[in-house]
Amino acid sequence: MLSFVADRISACRRVTGAAAVASLLLALAPPAVAQAPAGAEEIPPPTAAIESLQADILRLEKELEELRAAKAPPAGAKSEGKDTSGGKGAETIADRLSSVEKSLGKLTTAADKKKQDEAKKPLFILSGQVQADQVYFGQDAVSRTAVGDLQDGAQFRRLRIGGRGTAFEVFEYSLGVDFALANQPSYLDNYIEWKQLPWLQNVRVGHYFEPFSLERVTQNRNNTFMERSLVDTFAPARNMGAMAYGNTEDELATWAIGTFRTNSDNTGNDSFDSGQALTMRGTWLPWWDEASDGRYYLHLGSAYSYRDAYQNQVRFRNTPEIRKQQPANVFGPVGPPSPSNYQNGVPSPFAPIFVDTGNVKDVDHFQLFDPEFALILGPLSLQSEYAFAAVHRTGRPDLFFNGYMAQVSYFLTGEHRPYDRKQGIHKRVEPFEDFFRVRTKSQGIQTGLGAWEIAARYSNIVLNDKDISGNNLTDFTVGLNWYLNPYTRWKFNYIRAFLEDRRAGNSITDAYGMRFDYDF
Repeated sequence: MLSFVADRISACRRVTGAAAVASLLLALAPPAVAQAPAGAEEIPPPTAAIESLQADILRLEKELEELRAAKAPPAGAKSEGKDTSGGKGAETIADRLSSVEKSLGKLTTAADKKKQDEAKKPLFILSGQVQADQVYFGQDAVSRTAVGDLQDGAQFRRLRIGGRGTAFEVFEYSLGVDFALANQPSYLDNYIEWKQLPWLQNVRVGHYFEPFSLERVTQNRNNTFMERSLVDTFAPARNMGAMAYGNTEDELATWAIGTFRTNSDNTGNDSFDSGQALTMRGTWLPWWDEASDGRYYLHLGSAYSYRDAYQNQVRFRNTPEIRKQQPANVFGPVGPPSPSNYQNGVPSPFAPIFVDTGNVKDVDHFQLFDPEFALILGPLSLQSEYAFAAVHRTGRPDLFFNGYMAQVSYFLTGEHRPYDRKQGIHKRVEPFEDFFRVRTKSQGIQTGLGAWEIAARYSNIVLNDKDISGNNLTDFTVGLNWYLNPYTRWKFNYIRAFLEDRRAGNSITDAYGMRFDYDF
C-alpha cells in the first residue's frame, strides 16, 4: 500500500504544471480581454496555485514518512511476515490523493478546451500610457547665448493608446498611436508577427524599433531615467521593415536581424528614395543566477547598422537628456518624434537642442556600432553603452562621431531590475509591496511603501569632427524614482549639462524634471 501511495504522489507531481496553467486560465483570464500579451507557448504560471499544490504534496509526503516510521519494525527486530504496509492511515492518504488527481484532471481538461477556443479567434488587449512632465531650467550667460533663453513648462511627454493580441496561436499583432505631440499624432509599434517558425523562430513586419541599443529597445517605462542618454543620438528610431529574431533554447542568448527603410517618418511613410538599412543585435548572459530567479546576472550585447544616406545627407542631434516640446507652429506637421531619426531639414519638436551636426552632405552611407553592458547585483544595477557613427562621404574626408554613458542605480527597498531572457531587455520593476495608505477598523492607518530607487548617470557625446561643428556635450544626471506599483511611477531628475560650443564657448545649464507615469 505504501508503494501505491508513493506512485500517487509521483503522479500528482507530474500534473502540477498542467494544474497551474489551468488554474490561471480559469481564475485569472477575463472572458473577453486578456491581462498581458503572450504567444501561444507563453502562459504565465499562477504562483499561488503552484505553491498551494506543492504544499499539499509536501504535507502528504510528511504524513507518509510518519506512517512508514510508525509501521517500520525496530532496528534488529525480525519480521514475523505480517503485512505492515497497509492500514487506515495509508488508505486515507491514497483517497485524498485520488481526489486531488480527479480535480487536476478536470482543470487540465478545462485548460485544453479554453486553449482550443482561443485558437479559433484573435485576442485583443487594450493598452495605454500617460506621462505628465514638469520641466525647469537654469542657465549661465554663455548658455543663453548658445541655445537661447530656455522656458520652463509642463507637457504630456507621452499620451498613448494601443492594443496587442494573438491570433490562431502563431500570430501576434500590435497597434499604437501617440497623441502627445501637438497637432501630429505619431505611430508607435504597428506590426504583425509570425511566431514559432522553424529556424527563424519569429518574423515581424511593420513599423517598430530597429534592434539597436539596450536603452533604445527597452521600453521607456522600464528605463531608469526620464529620458534615454546621449548615446541614444545614434540609435535608429521606429522605421518600416521586416525582422527575424529569436533566442537559444537555454535563453542565455538572443539574436535579431532586419532590413528597414532608412528614414520612415513618424507615420511609417517613406515617400522619398531614402534607401535601406540593415540592422542587427545580439546579446549574451554569461552569468544568470537561477537560484535567485535572476536577481543577479551579467548582460553583454552588441548592435550594428549599415544605412544608406537619405538624399546623400545625414544629421545627428539631441537634447541634454531632458525634453520639452516646442510650440506647434515652430516645427509644423512633419517633424520627427525623435531627434535621432536622421531627418534632414526638419526642425525637432523637442527643445532644447544642444548638439547638432546640421545636414552633413555628400554622404554615400554611414555605419552605427553599439556595444552594451549591464550587471545586476540584486538591488544594485550597473549599465553602460558606447555608440559611434562612421560617416562615409564622397569627395570629402570621412567623419567619426561617438558617445558613451555609464549609470548606476540602487533600490533602497531591495528590489532589482528584471530581465526578459527572450528579448535581451529590461522588464517592468515589481515592488515587493505596492504603495497604499488606508485606515482599517482594527489596526488603524496602514501604509505600503512601494519601491524606491536612487540613480546617477554620466554621459558624453562628440559631434565635432573635421569640417563639422556639432558641439560636444557632457551630462551628469541624478534621479529619484518611486514605483507606487508595477504600473505607476513618479520620477525626479536633475541634469547638469556642460556644453562645448566652438562659436559661443563653454557653458553650464541646469535642468530639473519631474514625471508622473502610468500605463496599463
